[in-house]
Amino acid sequence: MKNKRFLAVLTAMTLMMGLTACGGSRTDSSTADNNSAADSTDAAAEESQPPVASGESFVIKVGYGTNPGHPIDLGSIEFEKIVEEKATELGYNVDVQLFPSAQLGSEKEMIEQLQMGTLDMCPTTTGPLGMFQSEYLVFDLPYLFLNYDQADTVLDGEIGTEMLSALEDQNIVGLAWWENGFRELTNNKRAVTKPEDLNGIKLRTMENDVHIDFFSAMGASPTPLGFGEIYTSLQSGVIDGQENPLSIIAVNKFYDVQPYTTISDHVYSPVPVLYSKSLFEKLPEDLQTLVRDTAFEVRTYERQAGRDAEQEYIDEIAQKSEIYKLTDEEKEAFKAIAMETYKKFEDKIGKELIEKVTSAVDTVK
Repeated sequence: MKNKRFLAVLTAMTLMMGLTACGGSRTDSSTADNNSAADSTDAAAEESQPPVASGESFVIKVGYGTNPGHPIDLGSIEFEKIVEEKATELGYNVDVQLFPSAQLGSEKEMIEQLQMGTLDMCPTTTGPLGMFQSEYLVFDLPYLFLNYDQADTVLDGEIGTEMLSALEDQNIVGLAWWENGFRELTNNKRAVTKPEDLNGIKLRTMENDVHIDFFSAMGASPTPLGFGEIYTSLQSGVIDGQENPLSIIAVNKFYDVQPYTTISDHVYSPVPVLYSKSLFEKLPEDLQTLVRDTAFEVRTYERQAGRDAEQEYIDEIAQKSEIYKLTDEEKEAFKAIAMETYKKFEDKIGKELIEKVTSAVDTVK
């Protein structure tokens, strides 16, 4: 990134293109060439060269909670590569800057930064979004999606598009749906094979009312903590367990301090890619289209990166943690408890929305 930024600055200085604008704003620095006697040889040479940025420069800051190597990070790197290359073809200087590992704060804090216009873009889980838009809690209902085909069909279809659009009232533009994967359980007490095995376990959850209700109903003690606090809290015994996708468990090495892992698939965790509306609207229309289209295009790459690595994650976790995979029959006991959570949140989420999503899910086996 340092070399890239150096070259960008050097090019800008050489071409005398003015100041670079940050956070989706821009500076028009193209100037008319007063030398009307430029010869045709130079003009022909220019036509044979790649398009040169016009002088409109943009910085797109992308913050997310996951560590380097996680599928969200890989997707963000791919987004950076495509946007910067294609923006040059459009005649812009664009510097996409990535801030992984919760460098810019928790997911909740980064969503607030989008609203304030101090952060451009954030791929985040839906967990904290329920605090800003209650309808988003629908995607946190346990066992809503049972497989990837169901999730892809709903999120890439009409419902997913409507949910992304619903965020504009929050000064947020929804670009696309990436994914974090199905969430699994880990703890340092015992193997979890049935709901009552969670009784008394201090379990880290997101700041999400649906998750808290679901785990409380099974006798666990849900403890909301920021993502960056999970490992040290597990290590020190502040909490006994946590729940996250296999990619998170492996990349963050939670298995070092979690001897029991249960593949429960209790919640599918989608990742809406969000952009600050106020900053998005400062981009030229063709650059807005590029950003939106690229986020959507990259979704297949990001999703597949995690799915392809699932067995590698399992093998890595199994080196230090005992893994138990729930059977379909064993999941039924967890689903029965989940149905009570569905009923409790009908008013907050909207019964009509829950039925709309579940009906769409039922069309995909």
